[in-house]
Amino acid sequence: MDRPLILKIAYVLSFLITLVLSLFYPLLIIVPLLVGLLVFSCFFTLKQLAELTWFMLIIASFFGSILSVPGFESLFLYRVLLPVQVILFLLTWSNWSWMSKRTRVMLLLLVGWLITAIITISWAEYQGVAFRNVYFIMEAIYLVFTAVYYLKTEKKIEGLIKAISIVIVVNIGIGLYEINTGLHLKKSGLTDIIGNAQFLPSGTFFNPNDLASFLVLFLPMTLVYMKSKSIIGKLYKLLLAIGSVYIIIATQSRIALILIIVILFFLLLRYSWKWAVLVLLCVPLFLQLPSMQETIGQVNQTYTDKTNSTDLRLDITKYTWQTAKDSYFLGVGSGNVQIKLAQYFPADEQNSDGAVSVHNFLLEVLANYGLLSLLFFLSFLLYLFYQSWYYWLKNKAKAVKYLIPLLISIAFPFITFASSTTLEKSYIWISFGIILAVLNQYDKRMETKNETI
Repeated sequence: MDRPLILKIAYVLSFLITLVLSLFYPLLIIVPLLVGLLVFSCFFTLKQLAELTWFMLIIASFFGSILSVPGFESLFLYRVLLPVQVILFLLTWSNWSWMSKRTRVMLLLLVGWLITAIITISWAEYQGVAFRNVYFIMEAIYLVFTAVYYLKTEKKIEGLIKAISIVIVVNIGIGLYEINTGLHLKKSGLTDIIGNAQFLPSGTFFNPNDLASFLVLFLPMTLVYMKSKSIIGKLYKLLLAIGSVYIIIATQSRIALILIIVILFFLLLRYSWKWAVLVLLCVPLFLQLPSMQETIGQVNQTYTDKTNSTDLRLDITKYTWQTAKDSYFLGVGSGNVQIKLAQYFPADEQNSDGAVSVHNFLLEVLANYGLLSLLFFLSFLLYLFYQSWYYWLKNKAKAVKYLIPLLISIAFPFITFASSTTLEKSYIWISFGIILAVLNQYDKRMETKNETI
């Protein structure tokens, strides 16, 4: 037996033995991962490896601590890949030529938001919380920035969306399992819940609202940006839509349900007004079917049995506004408003950290970082909306794909009401990154066209 073959066999055996040992000594899992990454890197250039790790990072973000080292839930794939990807990005980044002038303005507005948030650390009462909060702002901006950098072509966007469609399928599958069994993944905040709430789906996310918000953002992108000319491809998208809508209904997320119905209707109307009219005419008949009565009951329950939840959010809004006023609209310090709110609410309405989520990101920005910071962030949102509207108007064909940035930019403020906290939800910033990448591609084409005239 020749020496190279013996070395290959020894490598494979040692790799497998280390994997088995990691079941008893969890930290050992890092060894085969590092070795695998080293071997893997031999087949790619540094730039290709940077791009590949970014795509892996994005997909890993949807699973969080589910992809963790056994016994070390805080050490999961997303957190491991993030510093690696940052280093690879810095090593391979070259210049700013890939970014349009309008995209630069939007990213500068986000940087302004970050700087004003950093300043508030100096008077924040809870410094540790403030630094942690600012870190999440930096992470959010990094996800948006790198999405524009790596998604320079429609083909790359389609590749990412195809991978995300698999994540949607996984979440639909887990959601159906949760609805029928009342059992959840360890990451879910519903693991210790009993009663009707036990049968709400949360998928790979912490709570049902996060799952619903994820589906509202990425289902439309999947339906539009993933090309499917074959019957199987179209059937796959149809099943995704039906499954996602059913899961959103089951989450009892009121805002998400309204958003997904409105977004899907506008997409269908843009695709074919005849089909949109036909669907409208068939809906009343469809709702009369005996099999639909349980679903109708769920929808009624979503909008009639949440009086306590609505009252609580109104109280949170009132006290958050009062906190912002008490700080003279300078902000109480990054991430501190959630802790300040705890003094107004009993322990059973606080989270595990003894804080209260604001459920309104714009108001949270105002109370945490101050009015100037809110102006930066609002300017970003308004400019994004303007760019999306301009993108839609300038494309005479009015194809469905040109409508997505506009719909997502409109949906964002409403999604922040549904989600307990927006800043730490990486999927929201990834969706921003994707629509910014779409707008950036258009702007670069226009800039190139103007230069050649």
